[in-house]
Amino acid sequence: MKLKKTLLHSLLLLVVSLQPVFADADDQESMELNAKIEIEKVSRNIINALRYGRFGLADAEWKKIQSDVYKSFAEYDYLNGSLLYSRMEWQEAKESLNRTLKKEPNHEAASFLLGMIYAQEDSWSEAKETWIETNQISPYNPFYHYNLGLAYFILKDYPNAIISLNKSLEYKANYNEAKLILAKTYLELGQVDKAKIELSSILEQDPKHMQASHLMGRVIYLMDKDPKKSLTYLKNPRALGWREKKVYARCYFEMRKWREAENLLRPIAYSPFADEYDQSFYLNLLLNLGFDERANDFFHFIQKQSQNESKIAEAYRMLLSSREGKDLLYHYFKLRY
Repeated sequence: MKLKKTLLHSLLLLVVSLQPVFADADDQESMELNAKIEIEKVSRNIINALRYGRFGLADAEWKKIQSDVYKSFAEYDYLNGSLLYSRMEWQEAKESLNRTLKKEPNHEAASFLLGMIYAQEDSWSEAKETWIETNQISPYNPFYHYNLGLAYFILKDYPNAIISLNKSLEYKANYNEAKLILAKTYLELGQVDKAKIELSSILEQDPKHMQASHLMGRVIYLMDKDPKKSLTYLKNPRALGWREKKVYARCYFEMRKWREAENLLRPIAYSPFADEYDQSFYLNLLLNLGFDERANDFFHFIQKQSQNESKIAEAYRMLLSSREGKDLLYHYFKLRY
């Protein structure tokens, strides 16, 4: 009997001694739960602020989660990477986003944003590989498939570009941006009829879509050889891509509007990747305009060049394609220019 009392007393003492430990554990769990709720609320506020360019609000919200209790969360590193991205501090943003993915490998938003940074740095191969992983994490997002398709297009992997862009359209049927890149891809493959179908679909929904209109003019010229009809699709000569400049310059030339043709073709003729056709065409334009001295100067210029097939020409072409691609990317966040 005495032994039982002793054991009971010892057990009570043990329970009493453990109460602070249980209390501390409960407090810690409660603190972590509250921190998780708070960081999720702040995250929504920061993301929405960055999407609409309200950078002051984003910075103010960020200050709310600077205590150590928040820094262990993957979301903390993601938000830090997002803010750094908005400031175009690419290297620091990449480091923060990689920390996010180390903590939470399936963080799709961090993966997507990491790909965006690679694209902004003209590293389209790295962007492509990153977005392949993003699409594996979240396979039903049309914007992820669109950016991956654009990366394939910039890298001239046209079959995979078509697959990704069609995936994007599968999940967002009237996504005109995806149709536009798909049309560009078909044009690069010489499938002009397929390009026309995509462009017709865009212009049916949005007759004022400038890029689709410009491409349609190119399609009309390639299919019908009708320069007058093709020029009706020209909305803004300053917004033309270099491929379209070549086509519209030819349209103006055939309509004997040589000055307009010369204005369009000049930057192409002097570029490192102008081919012999571009150069002879430009010489012809200068002579038709009576610019004999300028024609002689241009002839001496091209004599000195050995740019065709050169590494510089390919690098320049890639940079132009990259600039075009960056303009066409789907962005979640605005940048602080």
